[in-house]
Amino acid sequence: MKTLKAFVIVAMASLVLMGCGRQSSSSANGETSDAQEKAEKEKPELVHQWSTDKVMKTPESVCYDPEREVLYVANIQGKPTNKDGKGFISRLSTEGEVLDLEWVDGLDAPKGMGVYQGKLYVTNIDEIVEIDIAAGKVANRYSCPGAQFANDIAINNSGVVFASDMAANLIYRLEGESVETWLESDKLKSPNGLFTTNDKLMIGIDGSVLQVNYDGGQLETYIPGTGSIDGLEAVEGKHYIKSDWAGHIHLLHPGKDKILLLDTADDDINAADIEYVPGTGMLYVPTFHDNRVMAYKLNME
Repeated sequence: MKTLKAFVIVAMASLVLMGCGRQSSSSANGETSDAQEKAEKEKPELVHQWSTDKVMKTPESVCYDPEREVLYVANIQGKPTNKDGKGFISRLSTEGEVLDLEWVDGLDAPKGMGVYQGKLYVTNIDEIVEIDIAAGKVANRYSCPGAQFANDIAINNSGVVFASDMAANLIYRLEGESVETWLESDKLKSPNGLFTTNDKLMIGIDGSVLQVNYDGGQLETYIPGTGSIDGLEAVEGKHYIKSDWAGHIHLLHPGKDKILLLDTADDDINAADIEYVPGTGMLYVPTFHDNRVMAYKLNME
């Protein structure tokens, strides 16, 4: 609609020029420039707020804890596939202060995270680790059958934990005390970013966002043409925001072209598993090899 508005303004200026000859060329160009400037100002944008120092160790994901108003950062510190015990979780303030760099350690290339009722759930290559937040210790480990590269996590309102496996092309479900393979499909090509709604699981794959009901309904394409997806978060009004590991962040909407919000690829700054907080409009980006967390404010208009 904003593009159409700009087009109408330009068209009206052209008609005035041709119809009466009283509108000067410089005045018409001025109106066009004003319309373009307004359209650009109304375009969604990310505004940088802060960056941590390069103290992280291959940060792969960020997770917000609304009850404690802190951020958790999963640090691989090693190779993403190695069970080496070098991985750890950091705690940050929402202003970027490092509260505890190695809050929980001894993990194996931790990646996706989710918080539910005082527990932090983390993928750990071939298992889901449950961390007691108050104690700051691992409470349980749940093995994922056949897992090769457990990646992202999302938790629905009922406390069901879903985890993607990018290499095995599976979605796991942790409910109660055990993990099961919940979803298999030819459509699941390198599933990564997950997001839970009231009734559906949203799945970011290489090229699109899929959706599926929790009752095991049909897997459907929700947003095509996305490019690769690492982190996936809901914004507002059916908008989603997604990152890709190379360093791009896009705004997505079904039936519309994606909008590029951030490109740090040329600076060799990755954009891994992002976290978006709707109440504040803040987006937190782990930069992987760049060893930082960066914070941005999303302005939709």
